[in-house]
Amino acid sequence: MLTADKEDYNKQTLINELLLGSGVVVFKNVYDLNDIGLARELINKLASNQEQKESHFNAEAESSGKIHLQQRVWNLFGKSDIFSKLISNDIIFDLMSSFLGTEFTCGSYCASRLLPGAPGQELHIDYPYWDFYKSETFPVGLNSSFPQNCQVTIPLDVCSELSGATAYVPGSQKKLHYPNNNDDFSNRKQMVADPGDLVFFNGNCWHGASSNNSEEQRAALLIEFLPKYVKPVEDLVTYLSDDFKNNCSERIKQLLGLNYKYPKIMDVSKTLNDIGLGYKAK
Repeated sequence: MLTADKEDYNKQTLINELLLGSGVVVFKNVYDLNDIGLARELINKLASNQEQKESHFNAEAESSGKIHLQQRVWNLFGKSDIFSKLISNDIIFDLMSSFLGTEFTCGSYCASRLLPGAPGQELHIDYPYWDFYKSETFPVGLNSSFPQNCQVTIPLDVCSELSGATAYVPGSQKKLHYPNNNDDFSNRKQMVADPGDLVFFNGNCWHGASSNNSEEQRAALLIEFLPKYVKPVEDLVTYLSDDFKNNCSERIKQLLGLNYKYPKIMDVSKTLNDIGLGYKAK
């Protein structure tokens, strides 16, 4: 895991780390702790007052009757302005614009809250999709030579080895492969980080939440970033009000895919001949 300086970093070095190195980069002390505290308070309140929501890779928690100790709060754009503020950070837009393209989008924005005693997840990958273990449903020749995803974690609590910081296998993103029982996990590490930090990791890197063996909760914001052409996991737009969509910042519009016109209903489109280098040159 490479530590980066928020005031002085080399983007190419970070991109190389995400693609060819450990797969993980952490920036220290990026966020105002008052903003982190507000986000934490809201997540705790929302998680405590909702029914159990869908999660994933939690077979152990399900079988042991502890699934209630792993809580998710989904679609954070519509929950409070503080979440739009946190995801719009300059470092995110600077690094992701180079890594995934200048029109990158958000595929999911949620919070994970692990209560004391919560089991961890199985190691998995997030892209090309969560269900890449069904390899026959994906194209032949798919590989990890270019990024189709980047994950971001914003800790709201201390993410330590004891409290269940995300586990990962350094370098596992370099060969696209869904982890299984025949793989070697002996080099497993954890993404140790503090509130206010900003963690990036390649979604092809084998990873998963660890067990929370502490006496305190461990909450974090989880964000998925995508190139503009990849179908998001989470429908972030449907439940947002027209007022939100019309008045949110340009960065949020980009993240929600509102600035990208595809897919569109071509049969009723009034636009004529606006695609191609010839049109662009006019």
